[in-house]
Amino acid sequence: MPLFNKEVVYRLVPCPCYEVEACESWLTDMAARGLFVEKLGLTLARFHRGTPCTVRYRLTAARLKGGWLDMVPTEPLSTEKALYAESGWQFICAQQEFFLYACEDPCAPELHTDPAVQALSLKMARRSAWWSFLGAIVVLALQFALNGQGRLVRLLVELPALSLCLCLYFFTALLLTALDLYHILALSRRLRRGYAPDHRKNWHPTARVNRILRGISSGTLVLVFVLCIVLFVQAGSDPTIENRQGQLPFATLADLADGTVLPDEDEAFGHNSLEVRHSLLAPTIMEYYESGRVIQSDHVVLDGLLRVLYYDTRTPWLAKPLADDLHQQWETLAPLPQPLPDLPGIDAARAYRDEKGIFQEVTLVQGGRVMSVLWTDPYNSADFDDLVTRMAAVFAAQ
Repeated sequence: MPLFNKEVVYRLVPCPCYEVEACESWLTDMAARGLFVEKLGLTLARFHRGTPCTVRYRLTAARLKGGWLDMVPTEPLSTEKALYAESGWQFICAQQEFFLYACEDPCAPELHTDPAVQALSLKMARRSAWWSFLGAIVVLALQFALNGQGRLVRLLVELPALSLCLCLYFFTALLLTALDLYHILALSRRLRRGYAPDHRKNWHPTARVNRILRGISSGTLVLVFVLCIVLFVQAGSDPTIENRQGQLPFATLADLADGTVLPDEDEAFGHNSLEVRHSLLAPTIMEYYESGRVIQSDHVVLDGLLRVLYYDTRTPWLAKPLADDLHQQWETLAPLPQPLPDLPGIDAARAYRDEKGIFQEVTLVQGGRVMSVLWTDPYNSADFDDLVTRMAAVFAAQ
C-alpha cells in the first residue's frame, strides 16, 4: 500500500514482541482508536483506518521442528490458520518468532487455554532471545578486545565523541537484548506456574523504557555514521603540516646530539613533518616525523628516524593509561624493557628496545602531558641514556 495513502497510518512500535502481553494490549488499544494493524515490524507498524471497535490480538509462538538450526517461519502452517479461523481468529502477519492473530468476536475461545502448553510453545522465542543476548555480549567483548590493546584510551582521547557514541550504542543494544530476554523468561515462568497471561497489561511503562533506549540507540548510531563520514572527509584532505619556528615541547634530532642536522631528502620516507590535531580531551596533539643525521666534525653522531607522539590532555588521570596505549603500539618493534637513568621532573617513564638496539622507544609522563618517542639507531651511534636524558630535559622544561 503506498505511503501517501491517507487510510494507511504508521506508528512506532512501543513494545517489542518479546513483551507479549504489553504488545497485545497496545494493539487492542489502537483498534479501539480505529487503527487496525496490517504489518508489525521491529520499529514501525502499519495500520489502516476503520471504525473503532474491540479487537483481541494474540501473539503465538512459531512452532519448532526440534533442531537448533531451524529457520524462523514466515507464516503458520495452512492447517493451523484454518483451525484458528474456524474459531474466529484471523492471521495478520509474522513478527520475529511470533504469529499475530486478531479476533473481533468477544465470545470466541482463546487460542491457548493451558498456560503450561503455551510456555512450551515459547521455546523458539526463548532460544532467539538467548542468542541475541549472548551475541550482544560477544560483540561488546570483541570491541573492547580489539580496541583495548593499545587503542582504547587513545581513541577516547583523540576521538572522544565517536568513542562515547560507539560505547553507548553497544551498551544500549546489550540492554535492549537483556530486556527482551527478561520479558520472555518472565512470561514463560508465570505460564509454567499455571498463571494465565494478562492480555490487557498496562503497556505504557514498557513503552517509555523501550522508547528511551531505542532513541538513544538510533541517535548514537546516526552520530557514529556522521562522525565517520567527517573523519573520512578529513582523512582524504591534506594533513595539517606546520613548520614551527618556536620551541617544540619535545626533542628533535637537533636536541639529541651536538652538530649539524642534515635532513633526509629521500621523498620515499615522507617524513620531516609535524601534524597538529585537537580534541575535547586533548587540546594539543602532535605527531612529529623526522628523518636525517647529525654531523659533527665530518662524523655521523646520530643517524636514523625519529617519531614523536605528544598529547597535552586535560587531566592527569588520562595520562598514565594513555601512556600504556602508546607503548603497546611499539611493542612488536621494541619488546625488551630497558633500564632508565634518573629523569628529574618526570612523573613516570618506561623504555624498550629490540635485541639489536635498532629500534628504541621511551614514553614519558608529566602531569597531563604524555610523550611517546620511537627512534632508530641502525649503527648504534648514540648512547641510549644520553638520548633519553636529553628527551626528558626538553619535555620536563615545557
